[in-house]
Amino acid sequence: MGVKEQWHNFADSRFARVIRNKYLIAAAIFVVWITFFDSNNLIDWSKVVLNISEQESQKKYYKQEIKSIEEKLNELTSNRDSLEKFAREQYMFKEDSEDLFIVVPKK
Repeated sequence: MGVKEQWHNFADSRFARVIRNKYLIAAAIFVVWITFFDSNNLIDWSKVVLNISEQESQKKYYKQEIKSIEEKLNELTSNRDSLEKFAREQYMFKEDSEDLFIVVPKK
């Protein structure tokens, strides 16, 4: 089997007919262009989608934090005992008749 015969067999094959299809070539070029070269390419678009989902999760987290802080603030402003407890624990406040001991664990 010579080179000419092999070339004719290849040219007549189904694979060669698919490759020579001008619509398939145009579609492949379009897909490559949209994926890599366009200003709104698919790679940048997927990065933006990931960034948006991360920001949505951060937004949800911060809303929960705001809600818990508002609940603590409401509790502190409505109850004098809880305000005193908070001041003693966070800022080490004490009354004049008390002694304050701070225990720091060793690392």
